[in-house]
Amino acid sequence: MKKILNWLKSSKSDFSLFIILLILANLVAYNAFARFDLTSAQSYTLSKASKNLVKNLEEPLSVRVFFDENLPAPYNSVAQYLNDLLFEYKNAANKNFTVSYMDMDKSENQELASSLGLRAMQIQEVKNKEIGFKSGYMGLVITYGDNIELMDGITSTDGLEYNITSKITKMINTASSLSAIKNGKKIAATLYLSDSLKRLQIGGVDQLEKYVRDSVAAVNKKNQDCLDFNVVSPSSMEADSLSSQFGLQKISFKNSAGETEYAVLGFVLQYEDNFKLIPVTIQRSFFGYAVDGLDELDTTISEDLQSLLSKGTVMGYITGHNELDRSDETYSGYLDKAISKMYKVQDIDLNSEDIPSGIGTIMINGPQMDYTEEELYKIDQFIMRGGNVMFFIDGMNQDGTAQYTGGPQFVPNALNLDRLLTAYGIDRKTNIVFDNQCFVNNQTQYGTLKYYWAPELQKNQLAKKNPITKNLGYVYMFQNGQLDLSKAKENSDVKVTVLAKSSDEAWTMSENIFLNPMAMNPPSQTQSYDLVAILEGKFSSAFDSAPVSENENQDSTLTTSNHLSSSIRPGKIFIANSSYITTRNVINETANTPAAMFVLNAVDYMNGNVDLCTMRSKNLSANTLNIKSNGAALFWKYFNEVGLALLVAVCGFIVWRMRSKRRKAINAKYNPNDSRTVVKEKKNKKGE
Repeated sequence: MKKILNWLKSSKSDFSLFIILLILANLVAYNAFARFDLTSAQSYTLSKASKNLVKNLEEPLSVRVFFDENLPAPYNSVAQYLNDLLFEYKNAANKNFTVSYMDMDKSENQELASSLGLRAMQIQEVKNKEIGFKSGYMGLVITYGDNIELMDGITSTDGLEYNITSKITKMINTASSLSAIKNGKKIAATLYLSDSLKRLQIGGVDQLEKYVRDSVAAVNKKNQDCLDFNVVSPSSMEADSLSSQFGLQKISFKNSAGETEYAVLGFVLQYEDNFKLIPVTIQRSFFGYAVDGLDELDTTISEDLQSLLSKGTVMGYITGHNELDRSDETYSGYLDKAISKMYKVQDIDLNSEDIPSGIGTIMINGPQMDYTEEELYKIDQFIMRGGNVMFFIDGMNQDGTAQYTGGPQFVPNALNLDRLLTAYGIDRKTNIVFDNQCFVNNQTQYGTLKYYWAPELQKNQLAKKNPITKNLGYVYMFQNGQLDLSKAKENSDVKVTVLAKSSDEAWTMSENIFLNPMAMNPPSQTQSYDLVAILEGKFSSAFDSAPVSENENQDSTLTTSNHLSSSIRPGKIFIANSSYITTRNVINETANTPAAMFVLNAVDYMNGNVDLCTMRSKNLSANTLNIKSNGAALFWKYFNEVGLALLVAVCGFIVWRMRSKRRKAINAKYNPNDSRTVVKEKKNKKGE
């Protein structure tokens, strides 16, 4: 024992103790490790939205991983990334989140994977200098209640966290929305019904309170008794304020004394600062005035309840004006498939129907025909009620073939939609922006071809702080028109963010346009133009009153009005002077191009899913160089390949010489007679 203690105290044990310390440290780190994510986009850190989602699970959710072991590169790194990601999910989640890894060497697990819909993939493998193929499973299955979601063919880490989180969100949307009700706080369901309306000959008013109360009771049975129903009878003096606050229908009529009296009608769901107006109104029919909006009222309440408590899950797609066909892959089919993974997209024909109250965002994509006054009014009032609209409108339309060039002929795309945009401070130009900083195609036959109508936007041309573009390194646009947002910026109630703009080497054309890269040259005078923007806040209506067709439902004794002259809630307007950025020109089948990420991030942002924007584009935050000449590009290329290594070697040599010089100076001052130094100097002199 004494010998062991003496050995431990002596210097002989230093190396052995150091090895033992390393082994123990590795054992501790294996079970309790920490890592630091130094990337600007936090690419290897679980997002806050993902953490909150799995932290608040109310029912069991299981993730089963079907990944073969010993996969060749690069698939083995994908498997490791997935394991690390699920480990972070597990650490952030509550007890309802479980992860299991299936042993794919067992035949029963292979049969299970096949029965669930996973497919064995053919993987190329290089082994013993020979190229071969092997089959392997690379997928996972998420189960929540009776719902099952598959992720098959996971061959890349790009967008992996987004795909997992979005699938979980989609599966538990209703449950997670109801879990937002904290501490037993109920949602106010208020029927605003002036008593004075009961004195008028209006069909259904007498039974309205009972009908609404029964509908609320039916909804409460399915939703944890979360609605607190109340009836409020506003006075004539309160009609104006309530109509402005919630957008309630305002009714004016003559009482028995011949005086004008005011009343309001409406049904409102309200939770904290958010509210939803259920469309219960008085309308005139052939048989006289009657209450409208009671058909399937309990279904309407359920849909609006979900919309109130959760992020937007249903989007509207306006049709009927030669918009791009979202079901055709030649046009916006690829984008529609990508959006449909997270949202339900519903076609809306404004000529025959209203915008459903449960929809928070609508998309107008590539219209080429004017809208009726009633259709414009529906869009305007949707915005006034806090709705969000995405406009993709082309500055120029292709109209047949030009007589002399043989290519497409372009004409200005002037639409009466501009009436709305102008009222909101947006001046949409009918032109095309060309940019010298654009997509370049090198061909053997024609050499370098520059597609000036497809600008390449670098980071300094994208909004640095907005979640839509924050992590994007570059984006290709396509046939964008110019936007003038100067009037919108003058409105103190509206926040204007330019998401994308051209370089300083851009110019515009509005006539004699011929898209031939060999026949185009940049002009001498160029400048930067705004291409895409988003406006957030409260807007003023483009209408002074409702169109005449609605006013026809009036008579001398009773007048109804639902018109809003300004926003009752903040809304968002996304405007891109191009619909081509939603097509296969810049969006591929897997929707993983920067342009696809740009549009999909905009969709998430408009629907309130801001966290998903940065999550999706985590791996696209490359700090690309903004280089304008081939010589500079070659210089930085070779500097990265060779220059950095040479720079490190030179720095190392300088440090070595400085240390040698410092060591000699110390020896000369404090130990000039050191035999080791003297012997070396003598040897050096003999060698000389």
